[in-house]
Amino acid sequence: MHSKIYRVYLFIFIMGSSLMFGQRFFSPFFPVDDFTMNARSMAMGGARYDLTQNSALSNFDGVNFLLFDFGRRSYTEKRSFPVMDMFDDVVTQNVYVLNRPSYSSFSWLLAIDLGRYINFPISLSLSNAPMWDMRYEYSEEVRASLGPGVYNRDPLVGYHILDIHGTINSLKIDVATKVLGKLRLGFSIEKLYDNNLSMLSGTHNLKNQPDDALASDETNITDISLYTDEPLSYSFGGVINLKQNSFGLHFKPSFDIGFNTSGQLNNSGELIGLIPMVDERTQLPFWGLSDSSSSYSFRMPQEFSLSVLSKVKSKTETVVTGGIVITDWENSSRQIATHKSSDTTNFNYHSTMSISFGVEHNILDKVPLRFGFIYSESPLGDEFEITKITIGTGWVFNNLSLDIAAVFGGVEYLYPDLFVPSGQSADKLELVNESNAVMKATIKYSF
Repeated sequence: MHSKIYRVYLFIFIMGSSLMFGQRFFSPFFPVDDFTMNARSMAMGGARYDLTQNSALSNFDGVNFLLFDFGRRSYTEKRSFPVMDMFDDVVTQNVYVLNRPSYSSFSWLLAIDLGRYINFPISLSLSNAPMWDMRYEYSEEVRASLGPGVYNRDPLVGYHILDIHGTINSLKIDVATKVLGKLRLGFSIEKLYDNNLSMLSGTHNLKNQPDDALASDETNITDISLYTDEPLSYSFGGVINLKQNSFGLHFKPSFDIGFNTSGQLNNSGELIGLIPMVDERTQLPFWGLSDSSSSYSFRMPQEFSLSVLSKVKSKTETVVTGGIVITDWENSSRQIATHKSSDTTNFNYHSTMSISFGVEHNILDKVPLRFGFIYSESPLGDEFEITKITIGTGWVFNNLSLDIAAVFGGVEYLYPDLFVPSGQSADKLELVNESNAVMKATIKYSF
């Protein structure tokens, strides 16, 4: 019986790797679903009832623990253009590029109940984790049809490339205490730092000869590095325990992250940089190149969350979690980029609400079955609203525990061609179909 259950879990996790939510293309513009919580919380709908999400949830049970978190994100992105008939009706979508990149991440957390050593209820934790994952990879094979007498009628003439690398990580300290037994209060302060941020974009022309299918008549690759000003941020949390139910509140004020960008020398012998811009037709973000090194600032939005945990009385031990997160994206819409001149861009971001629900049901010798869902609005608008499904389980071996989880969904949207061939114009918007998988494993050692 146990082997059948484990085979079912394995099948679900394998299927989850091809069914996920999207928006990875926009990850360099704002944080996109980085799931900084541990695997147990992620499996239960990504509920904010977790120490990584609320500093007041530090442990006060006299047990210290060390936690290691391993994540794997993979996504599938298909871009297609409409095929029209003689009546200008769309007959089908012709998929011309398919990418399946994947990335790994690692984080850790050390939590200590100082009440074991001093006569005062206080808990301390130190953690390091990716806060903003900007990684995105796009590679398009470009083929061209040649004239009569050429046997290879579909030769490879080059590649269009867009690779964005790096993360912004968070080194965080959480401090929490108990008040009147049932109330916990917490405070956290974190230092953000960049980790190898860069963008590689352009055309690799295999023969360095003009071709109508390529965006450039010769190889032209732009390599730009990004650096942050490594700001500090802080947040506040509170939890109240009422019999079988616990309620958590968390508030994180807005703060600014400054970016500096510089790249290779252009034809004028000067440095170039990046400028975040808005596409006029779709009103979605895209990158522009400046005529010098550049700098811009992004305001991380103010965030308020409410979480609930309830232990249900039943024959089988069951825990139910839920939460709501309200994020003020509207005040993050306006960005000013400075280079040889100054450009102000309004991205028209929308404030969002996210609702999550999850269940942990202990079965088969207390092996938990965890599942949930997350409904997320997007700062980009209604077209990007997503409902995600989460699943997971875990095992305990004396002082060591292992939890695994997966989350999945999907999204489609319209966007211009990233690399328009020379002498052509992108009159028709392309359909982008993106699916994405996040797998996570958390190892926890208590001492």
